[in-house]
Amino acid sequence: MTYLDAIILDTETTTNKDTPERPLEVIELAWLPLTSAETPAFHRRYKPTMPPTFGATAVHHILYSELEECLPSEFAIRDVPPAEYWIGHNIDFDWRALGSPPNVKRICTLALSRRLWPECDSHTLSAMMYFTAGCTPQTRERLRSAHAATDDCEFVLALLQPIMAATKCRELDGLYELSEEARIPRTMTFGKFAGQPVSAVDRGYASWYARQPDPDPFVLMAFRREGLIR
Repeated sequence: MTYLDAIILDTETTTNKDTPERPLEVIELAWLPLTSAETPAFHRRYKPTMPPTFGATAVHHILYSELEECLPSEFAIRDVPPAEYWIGHNIDFDWRALGSPPNVKRICTLALSRRLWPECDSHTLSAMMYFTAGCTPQTRERLRSAHAATDDCEFVLALLQPIMAATKCRELDGLYELSEEARIPRTMTFGKFAGQPVSAVDRGYASWYARQPDPDPFVLMAFRREGLIR
């Protein structure tokens, strides 16, 4: 495969949560090159070892029966070209679904949206499309295909334009640095302190969270900045 500077990538999976009992399996993969006009966009579906959960099916509407003739899910990572940057909305989810390959720099448009526009009541990809493109019939029609991997890649590409305009950043390395900083939350998005500043979290809760099996490393960074944990 041709090495690419950056790809916009999206997956649809068998479950919305990665657990030991139900690990993530990719059932649809799409990516498009950010900087190479010669490389075509990619889309393919895969057959998982277990049917998608009802919750996941309600998001992507892909039926298990539609995947019978597809390649096994384990083949999905082989269809991702080597690239320095992966860009996506909550890209860490897609990265984990594809086996957490090392040495991939991930630019998260969800983290950047939360940092740039904290006034928004929702930062889902569809919500950000309405926010940046306008609540118009045209935007609504465009979003009817939301949660199809190919269309979500196109939405991320569209969202990148206002993100770059707001940050005045046109280079991938600079955007990556901004994304990494934006990943460190200023406001809690879960738990009993959801909606409150990280500084409002007490040491007991921070210590409890740090002892969990798979804590978010960026939340731990936020706690350390506030002196809540070591």
